[in-house]
Amino acid sequence: MLDQKKRHSVVLISLLYMLFVLILAQLVFLRGIHNLKDIYLINIGIDFVGMLTGFTLYVCCYIDLQKTGNNVRYLMALINTTFLSLFTDGVAWLVDELPQFRYVNIMDNTLYYLCTPLSAYFFWMYTMSYLNIKKNLLKKLSRAVRVGLYISISIRFINIFNGIYFTVNELGVYSRTQYNWFSLVYSIVTVLSALVMVIIERNQLEIYQVITFFMYTFAPVAVGILTMFVYGLSIGPAVIMLDILLMYCVLNVSEGQEKAAAARDMSLAGKIQQAVLPSEFPYLPERKEFDLYATMTPAKEVGGDFYDFFMVDEDELALVMADVSGKGIVAALFMMVSKALIKNGIRRGQSPANVLKDVNNQLCEGNKANMFVTVWLATINVKTGAGISANAGHEHPVIKHADGQYELLKYKHSPAVATMEDIPFKEHEFLMEPGDSIFVYTDGVPEASNSENELFGTDRMLNALNKEPDAKPEKVLENVMKGINSFVAGTKQFDDITMLCMTYHGA
Repeated sequence: MLDQKKRHSVVLISLLYMLFVLILAQLVFLRGIHNLKDIYLINIGIDFVGMLTGFTLYVCCYIDLQKTGNNVRYLMALINTTFLSLFTDGVAWLVDELPQFRYVNIMDNTLYYLCTPLSAYFFWMYTMSYLNIKKNLLKKLSRAVRVGLYISISIRFINIFNGIYFTVNELGVYSRTQYNWFSLVYSIVTVLSALVMVIIERNQLEIYQVITFFMYTFAPVAVGILTMFVYGLSIGPAVIMLDILLMYCVLNVSEGQEKAAAARDMSLAGKIQQAVLPSEFPYLPERKEFDLYATMTPAKEVGGDFYDFFMVDEDELALVMADVSGKGIVAALFMMVSKALIKNGIRRGQSPANVLKDVNNQLCEGNKANMFVTVWLATINVKTGAGISANAGHEHPVIKHADGQYELLKYKHSPAVATMEDIPFKEHEFLMEPGDSIFVYTDGVPEASNSENELFGTDRMLNALNKEPDAKPEKVLENVMKGINSFVAGTKQFDDITMLCMTYHGA
């Protein structure tokens, strides 16, 4: 559902469109239906139908843009331009042969003539955005199309003074000049150029999509050539609006189907990712030496953060907190590989530093995406409280001693994993006493931002942790998440938020 602000925008656009329709209807009433020729009434009726079609189309596109993010901006611009050409066409018939409205007739037809190159330009831009072409040649072509648009518009303004394409005499009668055909050259060349690009890129399109682009290209051109020789018939803008309707129904629906399939894949990937993270709490309830809890809140369907915890043997507990660069499917795949390699290394009895060294070298092999992962890795003897940790470019851990408060434990980090082969990783020994807690997290916590782009920061994080410093790990994470949500106040989450808290009770 659209939020209130977006619904207001839809209502405003609807009112604006309907206002133009009502203005045209009022002009028909003022002119008097009995004073209009039959061909004029037919043309105006066609314009009315086209405008109502454009109104419906624009609202659909606007809602589609807000709800799905489909790339329909240029299509919406094309609808607006065609709607304006329908309106000005209708007005042109109403003021024709009225001397008192001669200048209105000139300005109205100037606007009408401006719509033709603008429609061609927006069709070119929509086609290129739909094809998603990123070639250098395309940039040069688009620049040429834009320059051609400027020239075409300039000539139309010059026409006001010297009548290159059309004139309106003292009696208010509109007539075309012998050079009128030249006004279509830019539009024909532009839409045909767009069609050439469709043909070149046809391998990425289905046959029905290619046919749809062909329909838009040839129908307006054919109608334009026809009406150039048959004065009194003006169906070009209405035909273009019908072609836009066809494009929206065919191209947008197919794009929506592809996005729906991609969304299903992302959703499935998110479920798979969540399934590989430990989620059963309390973890090993029969073990009284410790209590822990962890959460991962992805910014998208799938995230790049991950945590892990597992017993290496009867007495040793491993804790992992990591953050993969990037987002989406690629980051999720990199995350799952990293997680598996780290776990396998620890279970082979390697120290945290040696595990990170081996994982680093393995991930560097064939890392064409240049991805990396920051990792905090520790093993803790739950009988003695003795621990060893290694920090590969990750956030500083937070420690709370018994009857104390949570405090940042700062020390020099090693580089992130997968940045360069054969990096040595430093280890830090520590000792946990009964009642001590450790809190580790990803940068999504301190970098959560509000509407004013202020960061949550480590100070607010510590305040949230120390709200109930002696609470159980689950409650500690709940307090931090409440603090983040209160601070961001509904601002969209841009990074994964992952946290783990472990309290040591002793043997």
